[in-house]
Amino acid sequence: MKRLRFGLLAIVWALCMVNNVHAQQSGVVTYQKVIDYGIEPMGKPRWDDFIKDLPKTGTFIYNLSFAGSESLFEEDMSQRADADPRLQRALNAVSSFTPPKAEVLQIYQNIEEGQKLERVAFMTRYFIVENKLEKPAWKIIPDKKKILDYICAGAEMNTEQGTVTAWFTPQIPVQFGPDGYHGLPGLIMGIERNGDMVVLASNVEMDALDALSAPDDGQKVEQKDFDQIVKDKVMEWKAYATSKGRAKKN
Repeated sequence: MKRLRFGLLAIVWALCMVNNVHAQQSGVVTYQKVIDYGIEPMGKPRWDDFIKDLPKTGTFIYNLSFAGSESLFEEDMSQRADADPRLQRALNAVSSFTPPKAEVLQIYQNIEEGQKLERVAFMTRYFIVENKLEKPAWKIIPDKKKILDYICAGAEMNTEQGTVTAWFTPQIPVQFGPDGYHGLPGLIMGIERNGDMVVLASNVEMDALDALSAPDDGQKVEQKDFDQIVKDKVMEWKAYATSKGRAKKN
């Protein structure tokens, strides 16, 4: 009985130590994120010739701040360079003839409360989209990779966009990562999609941070309600584009 009691106390002590380590971890990770501009040939000679020498992707700087059970992922706007005028013209054109898309500006997670908030821009409006923090279906793989000075293990997950591979380091025992990825026993340092590295850590600063502030600048909605808003607006856009096309023909 004494041996059993000692064993239970040892387990409780170990769990408390893990929780304390997690609570004490805080810092900021800088990532380089590759974003697809969505500039594609359309079979129209004038357009296709205009875009043939333009970059199809760009690399942007994002920061992940984490403290205790919270994290906040957002672009470092101070690092964004002015777009080339020709590229900006192409991006403006793409946005004018494609349905409106939501742009995620911030991702906040609170593991202790099981909460996920996304600050999203959509058609000149801002929303705070509320979600429960679901447990991802990661599968650990035997591969290893070194990112910066950290040895990283790999984990995979199948998604609608294909296979996502996360490279995480147990040297920093927090469950956070870029782009809302989470749920592994170590900080996620890199994300691959279908074999291509799309998010990669470029710097890690382990600093003492205060509790993070959840985004609140926007209309609060649940995910299902926001999805309906987007669906309705896209339908309106398509109806307008169709009527506009008919008017030109007439």
